[in-house]
Amino acid sequence: MKRKFYLAKVVFFICTLGLVVTSCEKEQVNETLDPNSMQLEEAPFKNYMVITTDSEMTKSVENYINTGGGEVLSTIPEIGIAVVRSKDVNFIQNTLKKKEIVSVIPDYEIKWIPSDMLVEASLGAGEFFFDQNLLWGMDAINAPEAWELGFTGKGASVFVLDTGIDPNHIDLAPNVNTSLSKSFIEGETWYLDPTTEFNHGTHVAGTIAAADTDYGIIGVAPEAEIVAVKVLSEFTGIGSFSSVNAGIVYAANNGADVINMSLGATLSKNGKLIDADGKPYRIRAKYIQEIIIAQQRAIDYAFKKGTTIIASAGNENTNYDGNKSFIILPGGLNNVITVSATAPEGYDQFSAYNYYDVPSSYTNYGKSLIDIAAPGGDFDVNPPFDMILSASNNNSFYWSAGTSMAAPHVSGVAALIIAKNGGKMDPHSVAKQLSKTADKIDGNGKSAYFGKGRVNAFRAVTE
Repeated sequence: MKRKFYLAKVVFFICTLGLVVTSCEKEQVNETLDPNSMQLEEAPFKNYMVITTDSEMTKSVENYINTGGGEVLSTIPEIGIAVVRSKDVNFIQNTLKKKEIVSVIPDYEIKWIPSDMLVEASLGAGEFFFDQNLLWGMDAINAPEAWELGFTGKGASVFVLDTGIDPNHIDLAPNVNTSLSKSFIEGETWYLDPTTEFNHGTHVAGTIAAADTDYGIIGVAPEAEIVAVKVLSEFTGIGSFSSVNAGIVYAANNGADVINMSLGATLSKNGKLIDADGKPYRIRAKYIQEIIIAQQRAIDYAFKKGTTIIASAGNENTNYDGNKSFIILPGGLNNVITVSATAPEGYDQFSAYNYYDVPSSYTNYGKSLIDIAAPGGDFDVNPPFDMILSASNNNSFYWSAGTSMAAPHVSGVAALIIAKNGGKMDPHSVAKQLSKTADKIDGNGKSAYFGKGRVNAFRAVTE
């Protein structure tokens, strides 16, 4: 299934921390900042999340909130959460008087993906072949070998929780389910504004399931269905915790075989919330556990509905085996397959890489965090060519690097596995197959950088 690659508009993104290039998802956590210091702003929010004692939001609780100084804007009844607006300074205190309500917390709104810096890459208007020099990630995981045997993901659905998707992109249009796609961001549709340049969600979706159109790129599962669930603003990368939670439940209720979340927020148990740009905010330490509980409820709900949940590990180059005071959401939660990033070595623009499996310079790691590894790219050999090439708006193509780019490789392989098994599969079994068939790059056990190994599409569908 080797194909010609016609290069249209091509640019690539990198992110910076000071003057040092780091990642394309989240920047380095600054451990020296005191969460009680006046240097830290209070984390921004407009609304509250009201969480009930049981994982179900009842009408009686909604009525109680509406008559007690709050306005219920939306509910996630399946997991016992209401999103509420109130100007009453005593709203939290008064609402907690009802015994069915376990907590009331600010619904923080932060960046879950970074502010990107655009760099033009002038490569001319020539004709390029689809090979490991451009889509090296596909070769690294042996995806072409799976396609040659007819495994293309047809019959499986992947819900992309992100910044929305361009449904008109020539490589995505055949696979996007426009009727199921939905936005949880106020004032924004799930499909994109035509003026948006780079789009994180479109890039992620392209790696998962760009169709085999003989133009542009191809995804790991080129016949899988893609559903866009916008939980972050396409303009800012900002979203609330409730929008992410609502997106997870929506996907589960609408038959998602796989959820991909190339996004993350870091929480410190001593009262700090770090956004995707590495900016720390102050929050009350007592809210940390409630935030975790709320998102874990959403994850568990989807998992029990039969959805495989895959998330990026984050890009702070942090060892989470020795960092127990911090947790990444959603990657640090139970029932989530958390993905680290790998990069190639020995790159020459006109010849093959000689090795694909160097841990990316930015990737988070640790046996307690990482389940599996996948190509995420880097920018230390010959950027942009050692980064991940995928789709963006207006039939354009971009390079980017990050664990955000690694997770969709795994989501695509998960779709291949599920499609092979008739379109429905228990997420325990999917995780087991991914782990069992991964290439053991670093020992036969669980590696700090690779988890159970680097994902292998061919072995996943043949063993």
